[in-house]
Amino acid sequence: MQSTYLDGIGPVTAVISSIGVRHDGAHELVTDGLYLDLRRALRNPAKDPAMRYRTGWDADVYAHVLATPGARELIDRTAVQLRALADEVPCGRLVRLTVACQGGRHRSVAVAEAVAHRVWEDWGGAYGVEVEHHHIDRPVLSAAN
Repeated sequence: MQSTYLDGIGPVTAVISSIGVRHDGAHELVTDGLYLDLRRALRNPAKDPAMRYRTGWDADVYAHVLATPGARELIDRTAVQLRALADEVPCGRLVRLTVACQGGRHRSVAVAEAVAHRVWEDWGGAYGVEVEHHHIDRPVLSAAN
């Protein structure tokens, strides 16, 4: 697992996880909070041979995912929902978002990072945001049947 930390003046308030649902045990990583499944919402960069073995951390893959029609609106709506959830939980409690795609290397990584940065910026850096990429280092999966 690899992580991104966006430090805040206050404590980490949001934890965003990216997962690949086709990996064994992936659904056990979903605990509470919001769940966003991107498999039908956004095109899969893994279908492009130039991006197949890269990740959502790579600038061109990130840009490709965010350029998918509807991606930015999806990110905006998800950030609003996560902030609204954070407003409702007691101070000191974490809010969670799990972002899922097929293999957890492309779409879920890019969208998790985009949502994290959007939420962190909206909070003005007052609170920290942690992003956990559970399957980013796993091998690329074969095409789904």
